[in-house]
Amino acid sequence: MNAAARAPVDRTSLSWQRTAAHSTLVALFAAITAVRLGEPAVAIAAGVLILTAVVVAATTPRVHRSTAERRDPWSLMVRTAAVVVLSAVVAVVLLVAVQVDA
Repeated sequence: MNAAARAPVDRTSLSWQRTAAHSTLVALFAAITAVRLGEPAVAIAAGVLILTAVVVAATTPRVHRSTAERRDPWSLMVRTAAVVVLSAVVAVVLLVAVQVDA
Protein backbone atom coordinates (compact mmCIF):
# COMPACT_ATOMS: atom_id res chain seq x y z
CA MET A 1 0.00 0.00 0.00
CA ASN A 2 1.40 3.38 -0.94
CA ALA A 3 1.93 6.31 1.39
CA ALA A 4 -0.91 8.37 -0.10
CA ALA A 5 -3.45 5.67 0.77
CA ARG A 6 -2.14 5.44 4.36
CA ALA A 7 -2.11 9.20 4.98
CA PRO A 8 -5.72 9.55 6.26
CA VAL A 9 -5.24 6.67 8.70
CA ASP A 10 -1.96 8.14 9.92
CA ARG A 11 -3.52 11.57 10.44
CA THR A 12 -6.47 10.08 12.34
CA SER A 13 -4.16 8.12 14.60
CA LEU A 14 -2.06 11.18 15.30
CA SER A 15 -5.19 13.24 16.04
CA TRP A 16 -6.27 10.79 18.73
CA GLN A 17 -2.79 10.84 20.23
CA ARG A 18 -2.74 14.67 20.26
CA THR A 19 -6.13 14.72 21.97
CA ALA A 20 -4.81 12.46 24.72
CA ALA A 21 -1.71 14.63 25.14
CA HIS A 22 -3.75 17.84 25.36
CA SER A 23 -6.10 16.32 27.92
CA THR A 24 -3.14 15.30 30.04
CA LEU A 25 -1.87 18.90 29.90
CA VAL A 26 -5.25 20.14 31.11
CA ALA A 27 -4.99 17.82 34.11
CA LEU A 28 -1.47 19.06 34.75
CA PHE A 29 -2.64 22.67 34.81
CA ALA A 30 -5.44 21.69 37.18
CA ALA A 31 -2.89 20.05 39.49
CA ILE A 32 -0.71 23.17 39.44
CA THR A 33 -3.77 25.29 40.21
CA ALA A 34 -4.64 22.99 43.13
CA VAL A 35 -1.16 23.50 44.57
CA ARG A 36 -1.44 27.28 44.20
CA LEU A 37 -4.88 27.30 45.84
CA GLY A 38 -3.62 25.28 48.80
CA GLU A 39 -5.43 22.06 48.01
CA PRO A 40 -2.70 19.44 48.54
CA ALA A 41 -5.09 16.46 48.58
CA VAL A 42 -6.50 17.50 45.22
CA ALA A 43 -2.99 18.07 43.87
CA ILE A 44 -1.92 14.58 44.95
CA ALA A 45 -5.04 13.01 43.48
CA ALA A 46 -4.49 14.99 40.29
CA GLY A 47 -0.90 13.80 40.14
CA VAL A 48 -1.98 10.18 40.43
CA LEU A 49 -4.61 10.67 37.73
CA ILE A 50 -2.08 12.42 35.49
CA LEU A 51 0.38 9.54 35.87
CA THR A 52 -2.41 7.10 35.07
CA ALA A 53 -3.34 9.14 32.00
CA VAL A 54 0.27 9.23 30.82
CA VAL A 55 0.61 5.46 31.27
CA VAL A 56 -2.64 4.86 29.38
CA ALA A 57 -1.56 7.19 26.57
CA ALA A 58 1.97 5.79 26.42
CA THR A 59 0.84 2.18 26.25
CA THR A 60 -1.63 2.77 23.44
CA PRO A 61 -0.84 0.37 20.63
CA ARG A 62 -0.27 1.85 17.23
CA VAL A 63 -3.00 1.34 14.67
CA HIS A 64 -1.88 -1.29 12.17
CA ARG A 65 -1.56 0.49 8.87
CA SER A 66 -0.15 -2.25 6.68
CA THR A 67 -3.45 -3.66 5.46
CA ALA A 68 -6.98 -2.31 5.38
CA GLU A 69 -8.28 -5.31 7.36
CA ARG A 70 -5.98 -4.55 10.30
CA ARG A 71 -6.91 -0.87 10.67
CA ASP A 72 -8.89 -0.95 13.87
CA PRO A 73 -8.65 2.38 15.73
CA TRP A 74 -11.03 1.23 18.48
CA SER A 75 -8.38 0.70 21.17
CA LEU A 76 -6.85 4.09 20.40
CA MET A 77 -10.23 5.81 20.73
CA VAL A 78 -11.07 4.02 23.99
CA ARG A 79 -7.72 4.90 25.56
CA THR A 80 -8.04 8.52 24.45
CA ALA A 81 -11.51 8.66 25.95
CA ALA A 82 -10.10 7.28 29.21
CA VAL A 83 -7.47 10.03 29.30
CA VAL A 84 -10.10 12.71 28.60
CA VAL A 85 -12.34 11.34 31.37
CA LEU A 86 -9.45 11.28 33.84
CA SER A 87 -8.64 14.90 33.00
CA ALA A 88 -12.28 15.86 33.49
CA VAL A 89 -12.30 14.13 36.87
CA VAL A 90 -9.28 16.18 37.94
CA ALA A 91 -11.01 19.41 36.92
CA VAL A 92 -14.26 18.47 38.69
CA VAL A 93 -12.46 17.44 41.88
CA LEU A 94 -10.60 20.76 41.88
CA LEU A 95 -13.85 22.67 41.38
CA VAL A 96 -15.59 20.82 44.20
CA ALA A 97 -12.65 21.27 46.57
CA VAL A 98 -12.52 25.02 45.93
CA GLN A 99 -16.29 25.36 46.39
CA VAL A 100 -16.25 23.39 49.64
CA ASP A 101 -13.50 25.62 51.06
CA ALA A 102 -15.27 28.82 50.02
